[in-house]
Amino acid sequence: MDQFEKLLCEYRSAVERFVKYKLPSSFDADDILQEVYIAANRNFDTLSDKSNFKAWIIGIARNKCNDYYRCSAKSMEIPLEEVREMELSRGRMGITEAHCVHDTLNCLVDKDKEVLYLYFFLDIPQAEIAKKLNIPLGTVKSRLHTAKQNFKKKYPYPP
Repeated sequence: MDQFEKLLCEYRSAVERFVKYKLPSSFDADDILQEVYIAANRNFDTLSDKSNFKAWIIGIARNKCNDYYRCSAKSMEIPLEEVREMELSRGRMGITEAHCVHDTLNCLVDKDKEVLYLYFFLDIPQAEIAKKLNIPLGTVKSRLHTAKQNFKKKYPYPP
């Protein structure tokens, strides 16, 4: 066995635990692990200190997991063009307009409402929202992601 194979055999279980902990699906984890091993094999010559192999390959795994979430987040977003503000609905009073977006926002918790309102309605960048709410930028990003997920679950007219 060459040096890469020896090091990979030694740290394979740590890499697998890391990736399987980060990803919800074992099938996706297997795909990401394959990408990690391929990338590590291709770039093994660039690793100058072989004693840092574990940290180096875990870094590759972390980056591949982040790439996975970046790609999957794009497919989970609702394009604003497809969100309908008003729908016609039949009721006791005849045909009326239902304010779907505002009704859905009202169903959310205050933190979700606040960050969605600031970001989408007032068009404030995430960094300014962080300053305005006096919270870290990472927290704004996390809240925005969670709020979009919660909105998507409660919105009555999926795209």
